[in-house]
Amino acid sequence: MEIDHTQPFLEPPRGFFSSLKYLGPGLILSAAVVGSGELIATTTLGAKAGFAVLWVILLGCFLKVAVQLQYGRQAIAHGQASFSAWNAGKGTRLFGLHWSVCFGFIYLLSMLVGQGGVLGGAAQAAQYWFPNARTEVVAVAIAVALALLVFRGTYRHIEVLAILFNVLFTSLVLYCVFAVQRTEFSFGWNDVAGGFSLQVPSGARALALTAFGITGLSAGEIVVYPSWCIEKGYAAWAGPRDGSPEWAARARGWMRVMTYDALVSLAVYTVATVSFYFLGAAVLHPQGDVVDGGNVIQQLSQIFIGLTGGETLFMVGAFLVLFSTAFSNLAGHSRLWVDFFGISRICDSSNVATRKRLLTILAWVMPVFWCLSYIAVQKPIALVIVLGIANSIFLLVVAYQALVFRYRNTDPALTPSRGFDVFLWLSVLAIGFMAARVAWLTYLGAT
Repeated sequence: MEIDHTQPFLEPPRGFFSSLKYLGPGLILSAAVVGSGELIATTTLGAKAGFAVLWVILLGCFLKVAVQLQYGRQAIAHGQASFSAWNAGKGTRLFGLHWSVCFGFIYLLSMLVGQGGVLGGAAQAAQYWFPNARTEVVAVAIAVALALLVFRGTYRHIEVLAILFNVLFTSLVLYCVFAVQRTEFSFGWNDVAGGFSLQVPSGARALALTAFGITGLSAGEIVVYPSWCIEKGYAAWAGPRDGSPEWAARARGWMRVMTYDALVSLAVYTVATVSFYFLGAAVLHPQGDVVDGGNVIQQLSQIFIGLTGGETLFMVGAFLVLFSTAFSNLAGHSRLWVDFFGISRICDSSNVATRKRLLTILAWVMPVFWCLSYIAVQKPIALVIVLGIANSIFLLVVAYQALVFRYRNTDPALTPSRGFDVFLWLSVLAIGFMAARVAWLTYLGAT
């Protein structure tokens, strides 16, 4: 990805409110974050464990933000997408690629399978309005709709749609939480306080670890964040890295704006994630586990049986959440593939025309794989767990590279505060612990 340094520098805004019109990359991520993890994994976890593991959900949301910020800082200072930055580093190389990029390739392949759970969940939600249609047919129709929205989408087009999705699904899920308080499944502060016991029921451990990996920022969303920051203009507005005090001042200013962007998106997806978890814990937990298969979304909709209009609103929200996730991931992962093709010398991704053509092709090809994955398995929860496990393990690579960015690539003039470094290390250590636990439980065949 090439930075357009022909456009003039732009002095960064200084305050939070003056920075609002420059936000956007994080809100595209929020449209992806609030998706299968929140609607399916988080709600299912609440159904299995009740309020007991609320602390895991909150850690999943908060502890990855420092890594996201470091990736954003790298993008603004060096103008590189993630895979390009990884490949420029020192270390073992396989087939001419840095070992971390090879892991990234494996991760992208796993996403072609796991995203089938998101697409299948959206198809099940859409069946609420088309009960006689086969789920497979609905899934194909949704895949076509996604491709039509993304294949010619400029950054601005994608940003506007992502913001719209954020507003809609956040409003709907908050309404759902307040609506539950008018039913027999209402909950109070004592229930919420029980979620901070730092305990995990034995039957919910694997799902809790999966939820940590998939709620909040996933590995893919962190890795694609630099691409969105570059397309927004943060790096170009800072100007080429010439080492001058003026460049450093602009870069620090746009890093501050990027921090606001990340924190606003954190607030959005944390509110939505916790809301979905509350719904599962309050309503579904007393009724028993959610059974995987062809009617997962319908089971989740039981939250609102008996509440006038509630089930319909839940299904609208479910569809919006899953569709927005698929939309954002299609736009984001296609950019990761183009970055990979470029550093693999399969194509010249620095050429604007070539890049646009590749993004168009991928916008149509990737949903085909998602459809085939769902049709072959037809178990959204199982496919979402694939997403969670892959994200948890790949987060190790992502976190390692965050430390490389911080301690090998950071310009001395842009050295962050000691508080940021502490937060970054806490994030990396938490990711390492959770990823190791996921790998161990997966090896043991825990369920």
